[in-house]
Amino acid sequence: MLDDRGNTAVYLLYAYTRIRSIGRLANAGEANLQKAAAEMDIVLDHNKELKLATAILRFPEVIEKLIAELFPHTLCDFLYDLATTFTEFYDACYCIEKDRTTGEVIKVNMSRLLLCEATTMVMAQGFQILGLTPTQRM
Repeated sequence: MLDDRGNTAVYLLYAYTRIRSIGRLANAGEANLQKAAAEMDIVLDHNKELKLATAILRFPEVIEKLIAELFPHTLCDFLYDLATTFTEFYDACYCIEKDRTTGEVIKVNMSRLLLCEATTMVMAQGFQILGLTPTQRM
């Protein structure tokens, strides 16, 4: 139950916290993210970007199924799939580029950062439905 690997609440909460740390590292505050979301399109050039966006867009369908069937594991399975899809995306697509010597952030891919934000928003909504309280840091 407390394992941070596999399909557990701890794994999902850890994934959420990890994604949130990307935004903090990029120094992208909520106002900057909202402005970017309003002014720019999210570019889905890489297949992992498209896969993550498609996973995010499944959320309303999952909620409809949850309401119709009243099986919370449907939402849990979706959140786990979303977290693993995000991990695939993050492993393949840089969101933040750092200088190798200083560790200073030199480039932020705002489109990908918006995908990160969308992922955390969906996860937070799922957690709220399940009665879980996510943390910003672990």
